[in-house]
Amino acid sequence: MICTIDGKLLAITDSLPGARHDAYAFRVHGLERYLDDTTLADKGYVGLGLLTPVKRRSGVKMPKAVKDNNRVINGLRSVVERVIVQVKTWRVLHSDFRRLLRSYSRVFLVVWALIFFVSTNPYA
Repeated sequence: MICTIDGKLLAITDSLPGARHDAYAFRVHGLERYLDDTTLADKGYVGLGLLTPVKRRSGVKMPKAVKDNNRVINGLRSVVERVIVQVKTWRVLHSDFRRLLRSYSRVFLVVWALIFFVSTNPYA
């Protein structure tokens, strides 16, 4: 999911088959066209040119400045986490999918459209 710092949802991508890393999905869906080097991301996107927290290496103490920087980044990223929770309130997306697997894409697109409708419609 991609959202603005004020919580406006910009993009949701469909899922990929199997267990895939965030960076793989980022590349497959071509999300770099939406983002730049000032975009905040979590540690799953290290090495993609996005602003991510610094990973702590085993046995190495992190300097206070790095910890403070990570704290700021994670604090700003909390907006994204709240948007993810709002999307997951759609029960069909956060529970086991108990329909024919071939219908998943259609269900996902319907929920995706409803999410954007609700987020952009002042009367909804």
